[in-house]
Amino acid sequence: MIDSLQILLIVLTSVLFVADLVQSVFYIREADRREGDDHMPHWVYYLCFCAFFGAMDFALLAPSLPLMWVAVELTTLVSAPLIAYHRSRGALEAMWKYLLICSIGIGLALFGTMLVMHAQELVEQGAVEGSRMWFKIGFVFVLAGYGTKTGLAPFHTWLPDAHSEAPAPVSALLSGALLNCSFFAIVRFRDIMPDGIAGFCDTAMLTFGILSLAVAAVFMVRQTDYKRLLAYSSIEHMGLIVVLFTLLQMYGGSEIVFGDGKGVVFENLTGDILFSALLGHIVFHSLTKTLLFQTAGNLLLAFGTRAIAAVQGLGVSMKLHAVLWIAGIVFICGMPPSVLFLTELGLVVSAPIWMSAIVLFLLFCVFAAMMKIGLAMTMGEPVVKPEPLPKRMLIVPYVIFTLLIAAGLFGCTVMALAIQTGELS
Repeated sequence: MIDSLQILLIVLTSVLFVADLVQSVFYIREADRREGDDHMPHWVYYLCFCAFFGAMDFALLAPSLPLMWVAVELTTLVSAPLIAYHRSRGALEAMWKYLLICSIGIGLALFGTMLVMHAQELVEQGAVEGSRMWFKIGFVFVLAGYGTKTGLAPFHTWLPDAHSEAPAPVSALLSGALLNCSFFAIVRFRDIMPDGIAGFCDTAMLTFGILSLAVAAVFMVRQTDYKRLLAYSSIEHMGLIVVLFTLLQMYGGSEIVFGDGKGVVFENLTGDILFSALLGHIVFHSLTKTLLFQTAGNLLLAFGTRAIAAVQGLGVSMKLHAVLWIAGIVFICGMPPSVLFLTELGLVVSAPIWMSAIVLFLLFCVFAAMMKIGLAMTMGEPVVKPEPLPKRMLIVPYVIFTLLIAAGLFGCTVMALAIQTGELS
């Protein structure tokens, strides 16, 4: 499973990098025209942007745990200047907050890595019972450390500021790619944990996953900044991804490798459902969040503010953007024809009843909060007249939108056929 996830994340990160790099060319040029010259030099921006992509690929391909730690730390160092592109007070504050909190987190991850490696040495020496305590302590530090970069609550506090202050393509790459790379680090550690402490690890991951979903739901309800709204949505979905992965570990059964190691299935239907839901949720959360952040960046350029109260009546003043915005919110909330509807359904039908009830309640709260804001921004009459944007700003978002529509319709059709033929009964 871990190999399949690694390949998926490498391909996904590359796709998102290309999409955000193209959007950067359009966005940065337009932002400079409207906001003046008080910004980072373009060559520094593109250098850091490409280095950021390289560091994330390094983290995914690192052959050892210490090298993976180095790569994740490198992602922090090369992405921090991108957050402060505009050199405003808010952007500089967000950058330093990002550096401080993520550096603390990565320090915890380093300590956890050392403890896990010490436990592995004890196992090699035959002290299996004595290693369990060190595995447990090490995993707690790893989960807290890499969970900081993943955006899991309560270690998420850097994320809303960084996502809201960074240029839109950077926000999209942070949310769509960086969080996944940090999550993969947790997966690698969970994969090497001995069976004797599997229950402890899974309980810890479920706790942080559900807590992240709850914290995001609470902060979305009274949100006044549409880019911060998307940041809290990222926290919510990383929580869901962690829950999906943990349920796969608990109820998925054993993996069955076939085709000379080129494919993986699970010994029961629940495992196949959860595995497909996990990979699907990672991919389509990243694509949908990229669509939303790029659209939000366009709205920021047009209106000059991130305040929800000032961005109203998009259906009248910016019709093409209104379609992207409301459709993106519908998709990210997991409503049909979004693929996220299928992945969240897979989570609900596979989880214990008490967990399904909690997740459904929190998802309803998120849906209510995001749809209220989405409808308020698209319906009614404009409060402020937006400045027109070049049509090229819509090229990348509409390509992603088309892919999401096609994938969603295909997925829902396949599910309907499977139910009709009784394959999912």
